[in-house]
Amino acid sequence: MVWLPGETRTWDEYKKKWIVVNDSNSKEKNNEEEDGKDWISELPDDMIIIILSLLPLREAGFTSVLSHRWSDLWKHIPNLAFAYYRNVVTMSVSAIRDMTPEKPLERVNSVLKLHQALSLKKFEICVYVDKSVQRLVTKWLKFVWSRNVEILNLNFICSDPEYRVVLGASLVQTRPTKYLKTLSLENIKVGGEDISLFLINCPLLSELNIKSSSVTSDLHVCGATLALKLLRIWECVYNNGSVVNISAPNLSQVDVDERIGKLLIENVPRLVVASFNIEGQKYTVHKFASAVHCFTSNLNTLILYLLYPKNILGKGFPQMPNLKELIVIDESGLFEHDYLLPAPYVIAACPRLQSATFKLEFARTKIRSILPVLDIEETEACLLK
Repeated sequence: MVWLPGETRTWDEYKKKWIVVNDSNSKEKNNEEEDGKDWISELPDDMIIIILSLLPLREAGFTSVLSHRWSDLWKHIPNLAFAYYRNVVTMSVSAIRDMTPEKPLERVNSVLKLHQALSLKKFEICVYVDKSVQRLVTKWLKFVWSRNVEILNLNFICSDPEYRVVLGASLVQTRPTKYLKTLSLENIKVGGEDISLFLINCPLLSELNIKSSSVTSDLHVCGATLALKLLRIWECVYNNGSVVNISAPNLSQVDVDERIGKLLIENVPRLVVASFNIEGQKYTVHKFASAVHCFTSNLNTLILYLLYPKNILGKGFPQMPNLKELIVIDESGLFEHDYLLPAPYVIAACPRLQSATFKLEFARTKIRSILPVLDIEETEACLLK
């Protein structure tokens, strides 16, 4: 409201202007106060704990110095992740050998001693260990079972495979609980009896991952009532020719190492995504067709990691009437001029194929030459010319 010089106004008009100006100043003052207000501290403890659970464990612990109220809040977070050596795959052998387990293991023990939550959503640990850690692993498993953990990720890195943690030795003194839904094991010695123990005691288990581990005996992932939907057994070392037997009616995705006569898959009516890591030079397309014959009609997506691609991609490729996506990773490191010649056989066996991707990977390194996604009709026409 602007008045020109010489103009006269009534008292009511002056009063109205004063109210408008005063109200504007009051709003600005309130906005400044609201901007500086500690809104997070206004939240209830339960809400703050949920926010803290989204932070890395170290940062969540730092909040204990903010005030007396915050000193114990982090001790109630439902997610505990001790991932000290997550990028170990990029480290040299000498660097791995120079790692010392003492400090990370001490930190794990200290946090578990302080933790006060009654239940755990997730427990993840990735640490470097030596042969003396077995007793601590048993202690940690007792802790997570007492908290009814739902997601358990164990990765124990060591410079010598002989020092690997033996899962069965820790399960002798403790038993997994029925609340477990996801289990991931990496760099561990695991036997068939260990996996059977989890399958029996964990009716809610829907995801099982075993990677880069030593499989000491036959693995039987079988059961008519299994809730398992995703299974990965990848890049493992199999002692004494261990066999992997899979029979799970609810399984929708499987990623496995395929070895001649060592993989049996049956009763998987819901399987739609499959990945196979095939490295044997004697492994042929006929052996592959025999291994996958019981579920080829269900598959929507197939991923093949092949060290000898010409042995698999060729005449005799199994019929997959509903396959829509095919991804082939050639790990031989050799891109030959006739690389795509077997493609027509694959395309003919997969009449509903919508996309095919061929990648060239050099000995599992990060250096990759990725070919573009191929248009099926154009590719077939070019190859058949």
